[in-house]
Amino acid sequence: MAAFGVLSYEHRPLKRPRLGPPDVYPQDPKQKEDELTALNVKQGFNNQPAVSGDEHGSAKNVNFNPAKISSNFSSIIAEKLRCNTLPDTGRRKPQVNQKDNFWLVTARSQSAINNWFTDLAGTKPLTHLAKKVPIFSKKEEVFGYLAKYTVPVMRAAWLIKMTCAYYAAITETKVKKRHVIDPFIEWTQIITKYLSEQLQKIAEFYRQLPGQGCGSPSGPMPQEVEQALKQWDYNEKLAMFMFQDGMLDRHEFLTWVLECFEKIRSGEDEFLKMLLPLLLRYSGEFVQSAYLSRRLAYFCTRRLAMQLDGAGGHPPHILSAQTGNALPSTPTPQPAAGNPPPSPFSDLLLCPQHRPVVYGLSCILQVRAKLREIEQQIKERGQAVEVRWSFDKCQETTAGFTIGRVLHTLEVLDSHSFERSDFSNSLDSLYNRIFGLGPTKDSHEVLWDFAAGPLS
Repeated sequence: MAAFGVLSYEHRPLKRPRLGPPDVYPQDPKQKEDELTALNVKQGFNNQPAVSGDEHGSAKNVNFNPAKISSNFSSIIAEKLRCNTLPDTGRRKPQVNQKDNFWLVTARSQSAINNWFTDLAGTKPLTHLAKKVPIFSKKEEVFGYLAKYTVPVMRAAWLIKMTCAYYAAITETKVKKRHVIDPFIEWTQIITKYLSEQLQKIAEFYRQLPGQGCGSPSGPMPQEVEQALKQWDYNEKLAMFMFQDGMLDRHEFLTWVLECFEKIRSGEDEFLKMLLPLLLRYSGEFVQSAYLSRRLAYFCTRRLAMQLDGAGGHPPHILSAQTGNALPSTPTPQPAAGNPPPSPFSDLLLCPQHRPVVYGLSCILQVRAKLREIEQQIKERGQAVEVRWSFDKCQETTAGFTIGRVLHTLEVLDSHSFERSDFSNSLDSLYNRIFGLGPTKDSHEVLWDFAAGPLS
């Protein structure tokens, strides 16, 4: 085929070039050069520029039509706006089919609900469960079913997201759109309200216990309290997963956690010991808020002060007076001469009830103290930067003076512009800024230290 002057398909270009062969002026199908007018035939083609006169001039003497310029400018702005606008693909948002994918829970569908939550607690794929998702009339009812069937928290969070998607679709389909509630705040209020109800039942049980000594058995729990405790344990873990997954409002949830501890009455140390792990799990989140961390530090110090003052309503911690399951008596070693006196919490640390309370509150205060220490380090670092990393005592010595002069020289050299030279930015002005009235012995030493060795 090459012999006939036809290129093979392997050597043919994928796209026909517009400019044509190299070293040849590009030709257009309807170019003005090809118009055979009488003037072109007689005189040849003469390229006339759009603006007569000097093409490098300003064209200030040319009369332009302002209306035409305004029209062209408006068309340019409209075209720019069209290009910057995302094109509509024509696809509508996938509508959530409320009748096919969701079904409202009623009293008659109790058996189907039990089977569905059993599958949710198992290993059945969520794609199959998403075909029929139950919707409760009250949103907080879902937490009771999740705890009853001990659904994994990740799959439980998926059900909550599906419920949120259902109510979002309901809101979009309404003719009169109401004020859209933030789902993060809404579900934070729902789960905190549900947990508060369970916590209230547990607190009433501890408040009804007779005042007994530390370490005394609390007795059997009623069935209702055990159920509330089970609901609390599960939904508290679910709330932590939702908190870490960004499904809850962080500040509002942490405020609720802190308020739960601030409502604990004096003498409810057993109840405080049960809730203390909750506070420890969120201690790293509290220190990110100065307001909440201060409230938390005040609560911990106040509870520790109540324990020291004996305001907890408990008898003195005398191990010899305890019987039954009490700890065996341990001889208290006498402090040797020169050793520091025993800690005021040493008596509380021997009590099996108050030991975890003291350790837990002290751990939270250590986190707060560590935060204060880091803040102090940041302040000291800022002050060191302001004095150029040279302390006051160091500045009074010869080495401190030398370091100050060298840093001053570096600052002058950095501020000088070597690219230009004028009256205010010349080598003479640079010399005067470094050496002042004239070179001295100290100035020479500065240059020697600057050129021959480190700052130290």
